[in-house]
Order: sequence, then C-alpha cells, then structure tokens
Amino acid sequence: MPCLHRTLIVLVSLLAACSTAPQRLDLKPAIDVTARNLGQGTPVAVTVIDRRQLTEAQRSGSVTGIDPAVNVVEVVYQEATRALEQLGFAVEPSASPLSNTLTLELLTINYDLSTAVMKKTVFVDADIRATAAAGGNTFATTFRAHQEQEVAFLPSPALSQRLVNETLSNALSRALADPQLMGVLTQRGTR
Repeated sequence: MPCLHRTLIVLVSLLAACSTAPQRLDLKPAIDVTARNLGQGTPVAVTVIDRRQLTEAQRSGSVTGIDPAVNVVEVVYQEATRALEQLGFAVEPSASPLSNTLTLELLTINYDLSTAVMKKTVFVDADIRATAAAGGNTFATTFRAHQEQEVAFLPSPALSQRLVNETLSNALSRALADPQLMGVLTQRGTR
C-alpha cells in the first residue's frame, strides 16, 4: 500500500506541474535611452492609447497575461515620460499650441505558450505604433518586438514576467531611438 500511496503523490505532483493555471504578470517596461540633450528642452505632450484586442478571459486575468490590476496605459506613459525627460525633452501633461506630440498606441502585447510532447515554447510579441507630430510634420511607424524561449516545464511567473517586460521594453526603446521619429519631435518653433 505505501508504494501505491507514493505513486499517487508523484502522479498528483506531475499533474500539478503540468497545469496551466493563469499567471498574473506585473508590467514594468524600461526604455533604454542614452542620456543626452537631444530634446534641448523642446516641449512634448505624450499620449498613450491601449488598442489591444483583448478576449474576456484576458480582461478578467483568467489566462496568462498582464495583471488586470495594472493600468497598462499609465505604466507605459510614466516610462515614456521618464525616457523623454532623460533625452532632454520638457514633457507637458497635455498638449499646448507650442508643444510637439508623441502618441504611443499599444497594438499588441501577446504571451503565448505552445506545448509539445517533450518541450514547451513561450512566444511574446509587442507591437507599438508611434506617431510624432510637430507643426504640419508627422511621422508614424510601428515597432515590433518578438521573443521566444524553450522551457522544459511551464515557465515560472518570474520568467514570464521578464520575457514580457523585455519584449515591451525592446519595442518602446526602438521607438524612442528612431531617428525620423526623434527628428520630428525635436523640431522647434513650427507652430
């Protein structure tokens, strides 16, 4: 009987390890910029818009994804503001007639786990559409970041969180490093 008891414990442990319980991930992107006076005090107003198409399960947090308690727009806004200030821009709370504008649209932040018999792969995608406007000049483009990693078991929440944050950070960092986007944002006296 003790052998049967041990076998049942091992079987239950294996089933628990294979379950797909939802993971709640805290979103903390970090935009990588080289601190320099690129903006030279140019006023910029930042707007972040969440355009992700979420299923009801994603909205309620019942599948692996970003913690629904996290205000994604606010988190991205705060990080974009920090990065622009580090680049030398004067970020304004709202657009004025003299400010240039940067609009960041969150198109996708996807986390997907594909499972095969012997391996699992985590796929993370982030698509950000950035639009800079100064006077009559506008530049808009989409920045995509993708990451995948094979894992032997279900990924830990820490690994999932790291992958999502790295991927979103990559897309945002690429946006603020784009010379055409920054070229429009640095224009002065065009209004």
